[in-house]
Amino acid sequence: MPALDILIPAFNAEHCLEDTLEAVFAQTVPAELLLGVVVVNNRSTDNTAKLIARWADKGVRRVDQLDIQGRGATINAGAAASTADYILILDADCRLVGKECLRLLGRTMAEGIDAGFGYATGPSDNFWGRYRRRLEADRLVVDWQGWTTACCLVKRDAFAAAGGFSTGYEHYGFEDRDFICRLRSIEPAAELRSLPDLQAEHDDDTTAQDVFEKMYQSGRYSSGVFKSNFPNEYLATVYARVDVDTAPAHMLWTLRLLQPLQSMFERIASYLTKHRNTPLAFGRPFIKLCSALSYFRGTVDRARQQ
Repeated sequence: MPALDILIPAFNAEHCLEDTLEAVFAQTVPAELLLGVVVVNNRSTDNTAKLIARWADKGVRRVDQLDIQGRGATINAGAAASTADYILILDADCRLVGKECLRLLGRTMAEGIDAGFGYATGPSDNFWGRYRRRLEADRLVVDWQGWTTACCLVKRDAFAAAGGFSTGYEHYGFEDRDFICRLRSIEPAAELRSLPDLQAEHDDDTTAQDVFEKMYQSGRYSSGVFKSNFPNEYLATVYARVDVDTAPAHMLWTLRLLQPLQSMFERIASYLTKHRNTPLAFGRPFIKLCSALSYFRGTVDRARQQ
């Protein structure tokens, strides 16, 4: 009987983990599938550990990750605790959509693929819900460069062959892309697939400032790790176009010219995105512009420390 472990990395997830687990156990489990759930508690300081304990009678297992090494190390700890044929990596703030996801995964596992990548969509009609749905629609058409591991099926043998997630990413950004590059480098070539019917709803409680801070962290800390590990793949990303070391001359000139105006642009973006009915055509360009400026500023600070 094929076995699947749903692996949920959790850091201070008290506010969302209950809903995520309820969505897991609302799934229709095929008779031929042996299902397990592993939640990895990554140094949470809220009631995440107690919440996991309340689900023990449903068979939910808790793994404690105590090292300060980021999301990748948390996922690695969960994978090490699993003996299932496949693991489904599912972020703690992502809820499986519908009740047939496990049937889909069962069929996909039967085909023997190495990894399949689902999508995390926005459930609400506020600005961020619509923004996330547009983002995921764009990712569907760019093949592997648009995949993430927020909802990702991986054969355990392929996970091990790829060396798991890099533990070099202690801040936001690039650990997904790094892992996918590792999977793509497996010899013989791993079979990786987009799974557009595998969907999870992601919380829409972000703010513009949250997004810009993540972009800064990605440029300041994570970009250098990924660029070192996979230089050619980094140059193929949109991020390389706004990196102080790799951006074209005209882009560098534009970014430096706009940098003094970043605070003003961010205030406009924050104002627009707080309003539920702001059209994407108005709000999205400001989010993209401020994200690019934040990422660029991060790479400038990174370069100063090198």
